[in-house]
Amino acid sequence: MREQRLEKLLEMLTQNEGDTFVNYALAMEYLGLNQKEKAEDYFRKCIDLDEKYTSAYYQLALLASEKGEDTLAISYLEKGLLFLNGPSNQKTKNEFQALLDELSY
Repeated sequence: MREQRLEKLLEMLTQNEGDTFVNYALAMEYLGLNQKEKAEDYFRKCIDLDEKYTSAYYQLALLASEKGEDTLAISYLEKGLLFLNGPSNQKTKNEFQALLDELSY
């Protein structure tokens, strides 16, 4: 099932390489397949396409933290927080801040 979704997403990406959502979905599929380097590449591509794509910053922070790269993880979180303004983003902002607090101590 996961392989079929992956194939479909790759096909969709060939039709529109600039689709941030498809790149993010691919990253999540690769993450689910434990192919973290590929996932990381697609999360970075999301940010290249849309620097305000905060979900990608969060996932990159998690991956960096898993590798013991807390300084890098913190930088991803801090950058993502810059784009989380307004009351509609409060829940996401709290999640970013909680992880940031965890990594900072």
